Amino acid sequence: MGCWNCYLALLSVGVLKMHESSESMAHESGLSPETAAASPSESEVVPSLQPGGQLARTGQAPFWQRNPLSTGFSVLLILSYAITTFSTDGQGPPDRVVIVGGFYPPAVQAGEWWRFITATLLHANPPHLFNNVVGLLIFGNLLEPVLGFRRLLVLYALSVFLGLGLSFYMLPNGVTLGASTIDYGLIGAYLSLVLILRYRYQRDTFFREFRGAIFFVLMFVAWNLMESATVNLWGHVGGLLAGVCFALLCSGKPFRLSR
Repeated sequence: MGCWNCYLALLSVGVLKMHESSESMAHESGLSPETAAASPSESEVVPSLQPGGQLARTGQAPFWQRNPLSTGFSVLLILSYAITTFSTDGQGPPDRVVIVGGFYPPAVQAGEWWRFITATLLHANPPHLFNNVVGLLIFGNLLEPVLGFRRLLVLYALSVFLGLGLSFYMLPNGVTLGASTIDYGLIGAYLSLVLILRYRYQRDTFFREFRGAIFFVLMFVAWNLMESATVNLWGHVGGLLAGVCFALLCSGKPFRLSR
């Protein structure tokens, strides 16, 4: 994955922002009138889709407690890279590791399904690892306090499955490494949830936000075409589609902080 990944992630956050008050978000997130009328002890806390959600503003918990999955998985990626590149002084995993763990469709077809997991943990070089970890932490901080650990884990799995699954058919002889399918799943989910909530509750601002989303998609396509020699376009597309599908499935439910 090229060095533009984290810039695209930051761009999408800047293009689409939610309200700054958690009260307005409580209405936008689909709470029923009965829930809204409940006493504070009975109703759920509904944070906004902003960095860190409500807990970040009140200072009730540090980053890793608000985002246990995002933090833990990022640490796992770093440890995996350190272990697999020990013999190469951190310059990238040796060929034998890529051969055994990379996502290679003929090997997967032969029954080596573990490559869905091992390929996600492997990265080609330090910039590749850095960009993917940055994307995970940025969008994990946006989504995990809102969706909770289990929903975000489902989004991770769906992004990997669709991203590498699409690569299986579109790049039958290619080798894929990295967690960028998850990054783009998070991006797709965040952009879609923002647009869905805007359309439902603030339709007057929807088209402005929609234009921003279209701009991001065009930037995404242009960058992937320019970096087509080193970037798995189909893995990114699959991850992005996974995020959109996940948002559509979750959009009918209130967003609650996981306890």
